[in-house]
Amino acid sequence: MATTEEIEKYCRNCVSRDFVNGKGLVCNRTRELPAFEGECGDYRKDEELERMAPPKPEDFPVAKTREELLAEENLPKGVLYAVIACIAGAAAWGLVSVSTGYQIGYMAIGIGFLVGFAMRQGKGIRPIFGIIGAVLALISCVLGDFFSIVGYIARDYGMAYTDVLYQADYAEIFSWMVENLASMTILFYGFAVYEGYKFSFRPQNQ
Repeated sequence: MATTEEIEKYCRNCVSRDFVNGKGLVCNRTRELPAFEGECGDYRKDEELERMAPPKPEDFPVAKTREELLAEENLPKGVLYAVIACIAGAAAWGLVSVSTGYQIGYMAIGIGFLVGFAMRQGKGIRPIFGIIGAVLALISCVLGDFFSIVGYIARDYGMAYTDVLYQADYAEIFSWMVENLASMTILFYGFAVYEGYKFSFRPQNQ
């Protein structure tokens, strides 16, 4: 008669296992209780059963300590990616606004997500990552608004974009930007800052 340890090792994971009322776990070939000793020469592992089995604790990655997470931080990398996203987001805002003729406030939400996700590449967990992400998201929104106004002037007066940058009255441009902030635009800026902060941190398991 096979021992309990041998049954656990072979029979419960074998394709020939079966269950009979009154007997319990039996071998499907003999319809009797397992009778081998030591090793079962007819053992065939049930691969399908293994795939259906729930994951074991050892299948999950071991949680990292705070010190290990801090050691993986790369602030310069996160800032570099976020600055690129900041500039790209501002340029996209300007292009979309000029091409459509509308200041689309929802662009700010997308910029906040873009900058925050870029900052996340630095794998940060300290508040400084979120603060920088929020500041760069705000800068991107302001630049996007600025690029839009310059684009409107260039379009309306038939001027080259670079000519407007060199010749425009910046005091007037900034006054228009302040007027935009006084409208609902500031609300979208707030969303951008929030997302820039929130998404700047590395994802962590519960």
